[in-house]
Amino acid sequence: MEKVRIIALEGDKEAVVAELHSLGIIDLRKSGLELADDRPAAYSTDLSDSLIRINGALQLIGKQPVVPERHLPLAELLEKARSPRSVDKIYGLSGEQRDLREDLAALGYAERIAVAFAGLKVDFSRLRSDYLAYRAFEADSKALKLFRKRVGAVGYDIQTYFARSKKTTFIFVAFDRRLNAEEMVKDTGVVELDLSARYVAGRPPDMLRVIRRKREEDSKRLREIESELGRISKTDYSRLANLSEMLSIELARSDAASMFKKTDRVFVMEGWIERRRLDSLRTRLSGVTKGRVETEILKHDELAPTHTNRPKILKPFEYLMNFYSTQRSDEIDPTWIFILSFPIFYGLMVSDVGYGIASLLFVTFISRRVNPEGLVYNACKIWQLMSVAAIFFGVLSNQYFGFQLNQYIIPGFVGFDWLKNATTIMGLTIVFGIVQIVLGLLFGFVNHYNRGHMKMAVSKLTSIMAIVFGAVAVSALFGLTSGAIPLASAGIAIASILVTAAISGHEATEITNLITHPLSYARIMGFGLGSVIIAFLIDQYFTPNLGAGILVFILYLIIFILLHFLNMLLGIFEGIVQGVRLNFVEFFSKFYLGNGIRFRPFSFRRIYTKDEKKRET
Repeated sequence: MEKVRIIALEGDKEAVVAELHSLGIIDLRKSGLELADDRPAAYSTDLSDSLIRINGALQLIGKQPVVPERHLPLAELLEKARSPRSVDKIYGLSGEQRDLREDLAALGYAERIAVAFAGLKVDFSRLRSDYLAYRAFEADSKALKLFRKRVGAVGYDIQTYFARSKKTTFIFVAFDRRLNAEEMVKDTGVVELDLSARYVAGRPPDMLRVIRRKREEDSKRLREIESELGRISKTDYSRLANLSEMLSIELARSDAASMFKKTDRVFVMEGWIERRRLDSLRTRLSGVTKGRVETEILKHDELAPTHTNRPKILKPFEYLMNFYSTQRSDEIDPTWIFILSFPIFYGLMVSDVGYGIASLLFVTFISRRVNPEGLVYNACKIWQLMSVAAIFFGVLSNQYFGFQLNQYIIPGFVGFDWLKNATTIMGLTIVFGIVQIVLGLLFGFVNHYNRGHMKMAVSKLTSIMAIVFGAVAVSALFGLTSGAIPLASAGIAIASILVTAAISGHEATEITNLITHPLSYARIMGFGLGSVIIAFLIDQYFTPNLGAGILVFILYLIIFILLHFLNMLLGIFEGIVQGVRLNFVEFFSKFYLGNGIRFRPFSFRRIYTKDEKKRET
């Protein structure tokens, strides 16, 4: 990655910026030169205002197929974007539509009151008195009981009217103005009805006639508006969508000027670019400016942005890595190790064909119903791979919802047994931990060496020696080594620890982790074995049996499914959490700094419009 400076004439700015935007290969940065700051073009505000209005209009009409249009020259685009007649029409109709819907809601509320009090001979428009106050409420059975009790305890004369409607009772109350109505209904649970609301006027029968006539008028007009908006959508959606995309592109180009420096005649921009793209950059800029441009590579001591280019199938893992912390450009990319190890950890901890298939079907269903750019989608794609790993290890361990079925599906293949081979599995997981921790320390050595931190680099090597020779020494306890080898290994391991402490105080604080972190990988065996034992117990005590009768069979079937579902959820949760933890805590802590800066090229992606043929300058 190289940092470059581009110097060009002010008159070529639009052409240069457009070319860079189309290329999409440079990450623009603010120049540190002691020059005046540039700023967006004067028309930037017009672009922004027009874009907001058009995007708002697009949200108010139905989506339609879009026919791509040629990207308009800037002057023509500004002219067309200022006054698209359909936009004003859309906003006008949508505003009227909103008012009508609010009016229909008010009519519905008033109708509810009119129907509730249809038997009450009262004119709601004349509820005015110097002595009496009028209120209306609705209450369920519990609130009604409390309300009656509260009213009975009041010393004033209160007139009430009750109207029942299914589970709700409507109450109309007339009482002396001196009575504190709020205190009377406080904590009773009754809900007051607004007798001053729109259309609550006149006698209930008259109200109903007015309401129904007005609702018919509003509904008719609402249908007309919806029809008109539908027609506008069919005729104008494509044109507005194209305009929106063109405006977005031009606004980004105009706003990019805030990153530039300038003099009276030239402007200056800086940014990061991949080394292999330099020749293409120079050629393209020279072409649009007729050679009136200078591009130079800058010397710097800055940390370059991180640029990754992984296959599409691995993008979800990149999303998760960035969610954790973006790697620095000067450190080894651990994503491939993460991609390989995470499924293995998860697969061993879940390790059941049935659970794997069930979770695979579930996440596939979810992934097809969420935003492909969001966290949920990316998590689902990772989970799909995890589910395949669970199926694979389920076959190897002969687990099908806790049952052993390999002899029926794969004759002659038994696989390993969690209960019989628990010690072996634990040993293998610890060995796996040692390998991954050593690999992490080796990455740390490379990273520190490349940065010139020689003491830290050497301390990583001595830490590796401490782990490897310490593991050889401990292996004697299990009869794997004998003679002088364990003693010699123990001596080398202790010496390596002492050298590590002497060379690097920071690395010395990690000495205890050299022992605990590899052992931490034994949790893979623990959670995997726990899931298998729980599944075995469920099968042993709750497998349905028709011989016990249909009711007992159904009851046991429900319990069987529920318990396996809960065990599957527990296994999935632990598999994900512990698999992520082993990578991000135990492995990454040996070398990964993170907090890098992502490479964000100045670019755009056309969805509708076609490349412009000619630009105005």
